[in-house]
Amino acid sequence: MSSHADKYLRMSLNERIQHILLFSSFLTLIITGFWLKFPEAWWVAWIKGIIGPNAFAARANIHRTASVIMIAAALYHVFYISFFSRGRQLVKDFWFKKQDALDLVHSLSYLIGKQKDKPKFGRFSYIEKMEYWAVVWGTVIMGMTGGVLWFENTFMNIIRPEGMYVATTIHYYEAILASLAILVWHFYFVFLNPDIKGMNKAWVTGYLTKEEMEEEHPLELDEIEKKKITDSSEAIKKEKESAPEKKSEYLKDLKPVDEKPIEDKPVDERPVDEKPIDEKHADEKPEPNGGIVKKEKIKQKTEGVKPKEELESEVTIKNDNQQK
Repeated sequence: MSSHADKYLRMSLNERIQHILLFSSFLTLIITGFWLKFPEAWWVAWIKGIIGPNAFAARANIHRTASVIMIAAALYHVFYISFFSRGRQLVKDFWFKKQDALDLVHSLSYLIGKQKDKPKFGRFSYIEKMEYWAVVWGTVIMGMTGGVLWFENTFMNIIRPEGMYVATTIHYYEAILASLAILVWHFYFVFLNPDIKGMNKAWVTGYLTKEEMEEEHPLELDEIEKKKITDSSEAIKKEKESAPEKKSEYLKDLKPVDEKPIEDKPVDERPVDEKPIDEKHADEKPEPNGGIVKKEKIKQKTEGVKPKEELESEVTIKNDNQQK
């Protein structure tokens, strides 16, 4: 059983469809079958009033159609439990175990007050297992005897009137037993169980709440929670083990880079941005106002300007000439 938030899967969609087909066809068979046995009953008169004058012929057709649906659902269930992993597990969980007998004794002791707590069940209690195998048994018996009664002309020559009488008797009493098992026992635990608030909705939604699991299937809930912890631990472990592999794959995907250091490249091969600052600005000189003047410009400005000593000597010579 898988969990979904605080809900736990009880019946898959496949199983719910099977269940709906089975119980709807079964209820139809009960009504139309006892209609034939008790044609004067008050509820039969009520149905006749709804259907009309052709009610009796309609009854036979409805009964046989429902029987075909029930047999088809039963055959599909055999296919389901044979070829689906969940179906195979379903049969294993429905099979009786020694613990079921102990739970039965424990439950009886609880009901008469000798036990303080009721027994704890797993996926299926002994009650649910008995119901399941009762349905299997009933479907086989009702299907076989019903087929004999349906094809009366064929089987009359084979089993004689005595055999037909036996088939009719078995079919009738098995119908009574199945009706009581479903309408009294099964309906009680689904609709009237005092341990559950309201109807058990698993046959509609497919899920049970955590509170319902704790009340009805505590052992299964423990198994689910333990499996969650185990799966989580295994997932973390696998993640740790796969981490180095993922890292190595990531490094493989990276493009190769030039391993030659920038400093080892010749100066003329380095981009301008990679040259040292002193080389890039070697031909620049700061101006008083914060700007930078190239050496070439400074050289151009200073070309043709005489040195200070030479200027002083020329001034002296000019002064002497004037005095003379």
